[in-house]
Amino acid sequence: MRLEIRKALALSGPICLLAVLFSCAPKPIGYGVVFWAEKDSPFQTGELVRIIKESQIQEVYLVNTRRKKELKEIELWRVRMYATLEEAVKSAAEYSENVYLYGYTERDGLPLREKPHQEARRVYKLREGQLVKIIAREKEKVKIASYEDYWYRVLTEDGSEGYSFGYYLNIFSTRGDPQAEAEKLRSKDPVLDEILATVWRPEYFKEMTEEGRVDLFRFRKEIGFFPRREDKRLILVTLKYSQVFDYDEAENVGPNRYLFTGTDLRAHITEDRRLILSYSRGGQIISSVYVLFEKDLDEVISAEHLRREKLFREFLSRGETLRSTAYGNIRLQTGRRFLWKDFERLAASASGSSRIFLKPVEGSGRVDFPYFLSEELSRRYDGIITFRFAEYFEQEGTSFLYEFDDSGVRCVFIPPENIDNLEAVETGIQPLVVYFTFGKS
Repeated sequence: MRLEIRKALALSGPICLLAVLFSCAPKPIGYGVVFWAEKDSPFQTGELVRIIKESQIQEVYLVNTRRKKELKEIELWRVRMYATLEEAVKSAAEYSENVYLYGYTERDGLPLREKPHQEARRVYKLREGQLVKIIAREKEKVKIASYEDYWYRVLTEDGSEGYSFGYYLNIFSTRGDPQAEAEKLRSKDPVLDEILATVWRPEYFKEMTEEGRVDLFRFRKEIGFFPRREDKRLILVTLKYSQVFDYDEAENVGPNRYLFTGTDLRAHITEDRRLILSYSRGGQIISSVYVLFEKDLDEVISAEHLRREKLFREFLSRGETLRSTAYGNIRLQTGRRFLWKDFERLAASASGSSRIFLKPVEGSGRVDFPYFLSEELSRRYDGIITFRFAEYFEQEGTSFLYEFDDSGVRCVFIPPENIDNLEAVETGIQPLVVYFTFGKS
């Protein structure tokens, strides 16, 4: 017998070998692949079997394998039957990459559809947490609304089969008991794990980088929501204050909603992965939105500093000193520093809400370029320059729209109230205009 097997293998390959091994048993009515073996079954998921008999009344096949000659029953829905061994071998090979893949649903009522399309007929409705066997996956991801994922062909434990959109399926691999593994994974609560294992940043971090307008006063590494799971401590740092929440447990109080007991802090992750925090401060309920910020903060901050330095060097390339016969001279220095002399007339030229200087100043400080021009103003001006005097608070400044010409630069004062969300929107009715010529120090 062994000699015959070796000859078959040499002449015809693996399929012929299987045929020789199967030939010792009763003649089959077909061949099959076990798509989902029952727990404690003598058969394995993905295994080839010989189908000896079919019972439609009991809804079982009578099968055996080359390993086990004894005939055993297996439910019809667990096996795919083929007329020839060659077809079964091909099916088993195609299925091999999905043999250990399972999934469970993360929402109630997830539909199984007849075809991999959201408009296809619904054939089944999955319960939240229900276990499914992954049979196949479509080649390309598709987008439904704002969600992008694959369509999966799946099999349920009661024999239903269809296509499920993968966004709400938690896919996992196991060689053990899939139900036990699913329960283990569900008990971990991946949503809570994501909340507590992540540093969260204010939503405006993302908005600023997408718009290309980074406010370095508000965009800081120390600002964010910093969970410390090992200490059961949550640290919230905003621009104005810091608040610490020492909690006892994280209690699930709804879909993706958590209450941190021992505090009044609540957290909710939305479908688009935004974290909404609600808590009280000073007798008021505060809600704020945080996001997963994937960009490197140091790189973003460095790029913004570089942008401002480039604008400063554009001034330096024209001359180190800006001279005005009426309003004094500004000397530009390294490190974006400036020294402004004989500016007293400018300080007296306006008052009230239109005053040029926010408080009495001595004339030194830093040059900055934190603001941008509106579309309309960008047609008339080259940019906006801000002088942050040493006497000012960090975010304060005296700003001028500027326009270069061959001899110097025309500067138009723009009051703080005419700057909205980092954008200069208008100059006012009678703006103060200062002309400086460039010169060497």
